[in-house]
Amino acid sequence: MSYVNAPVHDLLIRIKNAYMARKTNLSGITYSKFKTNVLDLLKRYNFVKDFEIVDKNGKKEIKVLLKPVENPVNDIPEIKFYSKPSRPRYVSYKDLHVVAWWKWIWIISTNQWLMASHEAKAKKLGWELIAEIY
Repeated sequence: MSYVNAPVHDLLIRIKNAYMARKTNLSGITYSKFKTNVLDLLKRYNFVKDFEIVDKNGKKEIKVLLKPVENPVNDIPEIKFYSKPSRPRYVSYKDLHVVAWWKWIWIISTNQWLMASHEAKAKKLGWELIAEIY
């Protein structure tokens, strides 16, 4: 499956592959506001250490700083995709499960932008379920 038409899927797979290769930084990611919001959510829940937007030859790119992998079982995130560009999956706030949010989040795209499942459930918002990261 090609992730050329799914830039968020590509971003999350790149992060997982960099963790599996024990890298501490990831660069060359093309900039988009949606990707920076996904990275902000991942930073808030400690899946990435930090990220920055750099300007290279007039084009914006994103550089992601990853946490060092000490325990591969706990430090390498698992990712499960629910929505695809050809088939989005929509959920109601009633269908959202409150999970152990310090280790596991569902990324939800709502009309108030991106948020984790427990935030969306508290605000009674539901929309597109993008991915699950644990």
